[in-house]
Amino acid sequence: MRILTVFLLLWAGAALADTSSPLFYTRATIAVMRKSPPQKTIPPLPWSKEQPVVVAEASNVGFDVEVRDGMTLYNQKGWFNLSSPSEKNGVLMVFAAPGQPPVIPMTQYAPLDILLIDGEGTIAQIIPNITLSELDRDIVPPSPVLAFLFLKGGSCQKLSINPGDVVDYKLFRRPPTVLSAPISPARREPAQDPVPPHGSQD
Repeated sequence: MRILTVFLLLWAGAALADTSSPLFYTRATIAVMRKSPPQKTIPPLPWSKEQPVVVAEASNVGFDVEVRDGMTLYNQKGWFNLSSPSEKNGVLMVFAAPGQPPVIPMTQYAPLDILLIDGEGTIAQIIPNITLSELDRDIVPPSPVLAFLFLKGGSCQKLSINPGDVVDYKLFRRPPTVLSAPISPARREPAQDPVPPHGSQD
Protein backbone atom coordinates (compact mmCIF):
# COMPACT_ATOMS: atom_id res chain seq x y z
CA MET A 1 0.00 0.00 0.00
CA ARG A 2 2.81 2.39 0.89
CA ILE A 3 4.57 1.63 -2.39
CA LEU A 4 1.36 2.37 -4.32
CA THR A 5 0.94 5.68 -2.47
CA VAL A 6 4.51 6.74 -3.25
CA PHE A 7 3.99 5.79 -6.92
CA LEU A 8 0.81 7.86 -7.15
CA LEU A 9 2.53 10.88 -5.57
CA LEU A 10 5.45 10.62 -7.98
CA TRP A 11 3.07 10.27 -10.93
CA ALA A 12 1.05 13.31 -9.84
CA GLY A 13 4.21 15.37 -9.42
CA ALA A 14 5.43 14.41 -12.87
CA ALA A 15 2.08 15.32 -14.39
CA LEU A 16 2.18 18.75 -12.77
CA ALA A 17 5.74 19.33 -13.93
CA ASP A 18 4.96 18.28 -17.51
CA THR A 19 4.28 21.55 -19.31
CA SER A 20 3.23 19.69 -22.45
CA SER A 21 0.21 18.09 -20.77
CA PRO A 22 -3.18 19.39 -21.97
CA LEU A 23 -4.36 22.68 -20.53
CA PHE A 24 -7.93 22.20 -19.33
CA TYR A 25 -9.09 25.46 -17.79
CA THR A 26 -7.75 28.64 -16.27
CA ARG A 27 -8.45 32.36 -16.39
CA ALA A 28 -5.92 34.92 -17.54
CA THR A 29 -5.48 38.44 -18.81
CA ILE A 30 -3.96 38.74 -22.26
CA ALA A 31 -2.97 41.79 -24.29
CA VAL A 32 -3.24 42.34 -28.02
CA MET A 33 -0.39 44.56 -29.20
CA ARG A 34 -1.80 46.57 -32.11
CA LYS A 35 0.51 47.83 -34.84
CA SER A 36 -2.06 50.44 -35.92
CA PRO A 37 -3.97 51.64 -32.83
CA PRO A 38 -6.95 53.89 -33.51
CA GLN A 39 -6.59 57.64 -33.33
CA LYS A 40 -8.81 60.18 -31.67
CA THR A 41 -9.14 63.92 -32.10
CA ILE A 42 -9.07 66.19 -29.07
CA PRO A 43 -10.91 69.43 -29.90
CA PRO A 44 -9.51 72.69 -28.54
CA LEU A 45 -11.27 74.71 -25.90
CA PRO A 46 -14.01 76.98 -27.31
CA TRP A 47 -12.00 80.15 -26.68
CA SER A 48 -8.75 78.71 -28.03
CA LYS A 49 -7.44 79.34 -31.53
CA GLU A 50 -5.35 76.17 -31.53
CA GLN A 51 -6.01 73.37 -34.01
CA PRO A 52 -7.50 70.02 -32.88
CA VAL A 53 -4.90 67.55 -31.62
CA VAL A 54 -4.81 64.04 -33.07
CA VAL A 55 -3.38 61.39 -30.74
CA ALA A 56 -3.11 57.61 -31.01
CA GLU A 57 -4.63 55.38 -28.36
CA ALA A 58 -2.44 52.93 -26.44
CA SER A 59 -1.09 50.14 -28.62
CA ASN A 60 -2.18 47.40 -26.20
CA VAL A 61 -5.75 46.33 -25.51
CA GLY A 62 -6.44 43.82 -22.72
CA PHE A 63 -8.93 40.95 -22.50
CA ASP A 64 -10.02 38.75 -19.61
CA VAL A 65 -10.19 35.26 -21.10
CA GLU A 66 -10.95 31.67 -20.27
CA VAL A 67 -7.99 29.55 -21.38
CA ARG A 68 -9.04 26.05 -22.43
CA ASP A 69 -7.61 22.98 -24.11
CA GLY A 70 -8.26 23.41 -27.84
CA MET A 71 -9.31 19.79 -28.28
CA THR A 72 -12.47 20.44 -26.26
CA LEU A 73 -13.77 22.09 -29.42
CA TYR A 74 -14.07 18.62 -30.94
CA ASN A 75 -14.51 16.13 -28.10
CA GLN A 76 -16.52 18.07 -25.50
CA LYS A 77 -19.03 20.09 -27.48
CA GLY A 78 -21.32 22.17 -25.33
CA TRP A 79 -18.93 22.13 -22.36
CA PHE A 80 -18.18 25.81 -22.85
CA ASN A 81 -20.25 28.79 -23.90
CA LEU A 82 -19.12 31.25 -26.55
CA SER A 83 -22.54 32.77 -27.19
CA SER A 84 -22.41 35.86 -25.01
CA PRO A 85 -18.89 37.28 -24.59
CA SER A 86 -18.67 40.90 -23.46
CA GLU A 87 -16.52 43.60 -25.06
CA LYS A 88 -13.36 42.72 -23.11
CA ASN A 89 -13.95 39.01 -22.45
CA GLY A 90 -13.19 35.99 -24.61
CA VAL A 91 -12.15 32.35 -24.81
CA LEU A 92 -8.61 31.29 -25.78
CA MET A 93 -8.45 27.72 -27.10
CA VAL A 94 -4.86 26.46 -27.00
CA PHE A 95 -3.61 23.30 -28.72
CA ALA A 96 -0.72 21.09 -27.63
CA ALA A 97 1.39 22.05 -30.65
CA PRO A 98 1.04 24.24 -33.76
CA GLY A 99 -1.07 22.61 -36.46
CA GLN A 100 -4.00 23.24 -38.76
CA PRO A 101 -7.07 22.46 -36.63
CA PRO A 102 -10.30 23.41 -38.39
CA VAL A 103 -12.94 25.82 -37.21
CA ILE A 104 -16.07 23.66 -37.26
CA PRO A 105 -19.83 24.30 -37.03
CA MET A 106 -21.08 24.51 -33.41
CA THR A 107 -24.22 25.35 -31.52
CA GLN A 108 -23.12 28.96 -31.00
CA TYR A 109 -25.70 31.50 -32.18
CA ALA A 110 -24.08 34.89 -31.52
CA PRO A 111 -21.65 36.42 -34.03
CA LEU A 112 -18.00 35.93 -33.07
CA ASP A 113 -14.62 37.18 -34.20
CA ILE A 114 -12.20 34.25 -34.33
CA LEU A 115 -8.49 35.09 -34.24
CA LEU A 116 -6.10 32.38 -35.48
CA ILE A 117 -2.80 32.76 -33.61
CA ASP A 118 0.53 31.09 -34.42
CA GLY A 119 3.11 29.76 -31.96
CA GLU A 120 4.81 33.15 -31.65
CA GLY A 121 1.57 34.94 -30.79
CA THR A 122 1.11 36.61 -34.17
CA ILE A 123 -2.47 36.85 -35.41
CA ALA A 124 -2.26 34.98 -38.71
CA GLN A 125 -5.92 35.40 -39.69
CA ILE A 126 -9.18 36.84 -38.41
CA ILE A 127 -12.58 35.35 -39.20
CA PRO A 128 -14.90 38.30 -38.47
CA ASN A 129 -18.54 38.26 -37.40
CA ILE A 130 -19.14 34.57 -37.99
CA THR A 131 -22.07 32.62 -36.56
CA LEU A 132 -20.81 29.09 -36.00
CA SER A 133 -24.28 27.56 -36.01
CA GLU A 134 -24.67 28.77 -39.62
CA LEU A 135 -21.25 27.55 -40.79
CA ASP A 136 -21.79 24.97 -43.54
CA ARG A 137 -18.18 23.81 -43.93
CA ASP A 138 -14.98 23.61 -41.92
CA ILE A 139 -12.48 26.47 -42.12
CA VAL A 140 -8.93 25.11 -42.17
CA PRO A 141 -6.06 27.50 -41.36
CA PRO A 142 -3.65 27.83 -44.30
CA SER A 143 -0.64 27.75 -41.96
CA PRO A 144 0.04 26.21 -38.51
CA VAL A 145 -1.64 27.91 -35.55
CA LEU A 146 -1.37 27.27 -31.82
CA ALA A 147 -4.59 28.89 -30.59
CA PHE A 148 -7.99 30.32 -31.44
CA LEU A 149 -9.17 33.45 -29.65
CA PHE A 150 -12.95 33.89 -29.65
CA LEU A 151 -14.17 37.46 -29.15
CA LYS A 152 -17.52 39.17 -29.45
CA GLY A 153 -18.44 39.74 -33.08
CA GLY A 154 -17.26 43.12 -34.35
CA SER A 155 -14.62 43.56 -31.64
CA CYS A 156 -11.69 43.48 -34.05
CA GLN A 157 -13.12 46.20 -36.27
CA LYS A 158 -14.12 48.33 -33.29
CA LEU A 159 -10.74 47.99 -31.57
CA SER A 160 -8.58 48.12 -34.73
CA ILE A 161 -7.20 44.59 -34.27
CA ASN A 162 -5.74 43.25 -37.51
CA PRO A 163 -3.74 40.28 -38.83
CA GLY A 164 -0.10 40.83 -37.97
CA ASP A 165 -0.88 42.15 -34.48
CA VAL A 166 0.60 40.15 -31.60
CA VAL A 167 -1.08 38.47 -28.61
CA ASP A 168 1.05 38.77 -25.48
CA TYR A 169 0.61 35.68 -23.29
CA LYS A 170 3.06 33.26 -21.68
CA LEU A 171 2.10 30.31 -23.91
CA PHE A 172 3.33 32.11 -27.03
CA ARG A 173 7.09 32.02 -27.59
CA ARG A 174 8.45 34.97 -29.50
CA PRO A 175 11.99 34.71 -30.89
CA PRO A 176 14.63 36.87 -29.19
CA THR A 177 15.50 40.18 -30.76
CA VAL A 178 18.83 40.01 -32.59
CA LEU A 179 20.64 43.16 -33.76
CA SER A 180 23.26 42.87 -36.50
CA ALA A 181 25.84 45.33 -37.77
CA PRO A 182 25.31 46.46 -41.36
CA ILE A 183 27.70 44.93 -43.88
CA SER A 184 30.11 47.56 -45.18
CA PRO A 185 30.58 47.80 -48.97
CA ALA A 186 34.27 46.85 -48.62
CA ARG A 187 33.41 43.52 -47.01
CA ARG A 188 30.86 42.48 -49.57
CA GLU A 189 31.88 39.78 -52.01
CA PRO A 190 32.89 41.25 -55.39
CA ALA A 191 30.64 40.34 -58.27
CA GLN A 192 32.17 37.64 -60.45
CA ASP A 193 31.94 37.49 -64.20
CA PRO A 194 29.96 34.51 -65.45
CA VAL A 195 32.13 31.60 -66.58
CA PRO A 196 31.89 31.20 -70.38
CA PRO A 197 30.64 27.83 -71.60
CA HIS A 198 33.28 25.21 -72.41
CA GLY A 199 34.77 25.61 -75.87
CA SER A 200 33.60 29.18 -76.46
CA GLN A 201 36.02 31.77 -77.74
CA ASP A 202 36.35 35.44 -76.81
